[in-house]
Amino acid sequence: MIDMHEMLVMAAVVVLTVGLVIGGAAATKGWLLPGKGRAKIARPKVWGYGTLLGQAGMGVFLFLGPLEGSRNTTFFPFAMAGMAAFAAGLYVQRLAQSPGRTDATKTSS
Repeated sequence: MIDMHEMLVMAAVVVLTVGLVIGGAAATKGWLLPGKGRAKIARPKVWGYGTLLGQAGMGVFLFLGPLEGSRNTTFFPFAMAGMAAFAAGLYVQRLAQSPGRTDATKTSS
């Protein structure tokens, strides 16, 4: 019989895998899911890298933190590092909403 912990692990694996596929498609091909939010993303490849970083951080957090299975606290610093990586991924995704530099600063000389 499958218990609640195993169901949560399976759900986390599915969500992380879908996020990695979507982030990988954006990072390599510049492809985004259709919808309203697509218009907000100025740089899809940067958004994809942010998604990949965020998914990796969330995976580290989940599997070394809440879903680790025991009450062992030795992995707590690594779980918090995963959460920091997730936050960094969100920051990179936010940067992808602003347009990049178009060209270098022109001088008058």
